[in-house]
Amino acid sequence: MEIDIISVPFSASGRAGGAAAAPAAVHAQGLVGRVRAALPSGWSPQEPPPVAGGDRSLTRNSETGLLNEQALAAMIDGVADAVSASHGSGNLPLLLGGDNPVLLGGLVATGHRPEGPTGLLVLSGRECAWPPDKSPTGVASDCTLGLALLAQTNAVLSNGLSRRLPLVPPGAVAVLGTRDADELTAEGIPSLSGSIRIRSAQDLGVAGPHPVPGAAVVRHAIEAVEHIRRTGEQWWLHVDLSVLSAQALAATERPLPGGLNWEQLAALTKSALGAPGLVGWSVAGYNPDSDFERVGAAALADYLVESVSALPPASRVAVASNGMLRTPSALDALTETKEEEEEAQAVASP
Repeated sequence: MEIDIISVPFSASGRAGGAAAAPAAVHAQGLVGRVRAALPSGWSPQEPPPVAGGDRSLTRNSETGLLNEQALAAMIDGVADAVSASHGSGNLPLLLGGDNPVLLGGLVATGHRPEGPTGLLVLSGRECAWPPDKSPTGVASDCTLGLALLAQTNAVLSNGLSRRLPLVPPGAVAVLGTRDADELTAEGIPSLSGSIRIRSAQDLGVAGPHPVPGAAVVRHAIEAVEHIRRTGEQWWLHVDLSVLSAQALAATERPLPGGLNWEQLAALTKSALGAPGLVGWSVAGYNPDSDFERVGAAALADYLVESVSALPPASRVAVASNGMLRTPSALDALTETKEEEEEAQAVASP
């Protein structure tokens, strides 16, 4: 069983460097070798060629409001091809961004299957659902989830981009860790909380001055996956590093007050990686331009290494024809416990 670590050096701003340099900065921490040592029995890492970027632009489309739109479309195509190739080999793709829109390519590759829709679990400090023309920057990172939920926005998009975008059912989406509600309210941007499942950092219990241990937040990931799988069996995990506090990772764009620490993020991630139906994983939002000593790169590599250790042994994993992992998990154990309790109650009842 292999995990494909696919570098996506894409910057939504169109500028050189920034998030586009993130994959190289993290790989420089000896990522592949460390992942190989941490993976459970039967797994091995592979490093396919990076996804090539399109021509960058610093111009904002006058109709759509998006910045760097042609490069965005080219990146989505490239990522979709790379994820499809990974699934075709029976592997698990890990997209190492780059900026948040790398997720869109993964969803394109997994979103049109006879088995049903692909769901989405997002760990993020922001909803990332600004209508592109209302975004203060025009970067697609502000709009990633809104673009994936195109029916939930009033976005006007070019035909080339709209044809590429996935359409994720709102009922199959869960977001954990947001803390941008005040910002959205101040700008008059409606929250998606009325149509998708959103649990803020405060809901997770991590917003106070005394951080809760990682184990205390695990149930939120289990409940989120359970919610997603009521709509469809397969789903994607996306980690936007804005979910972290500035103390944990300073090298992100537009940091927000509060947030998770690395232990809490790893606990949520490890719980999700053990759940059934996972078809891909993406991590984005690190900016090495603000990390001269590469402290953030080292912490991010540590997080990835710790997280992959939670994958089940390959001997317990079956891969369906659609690339979906089928494995026992914490979610299965939770479901079995509930069923056993119900059966015991039924027997005890007169």
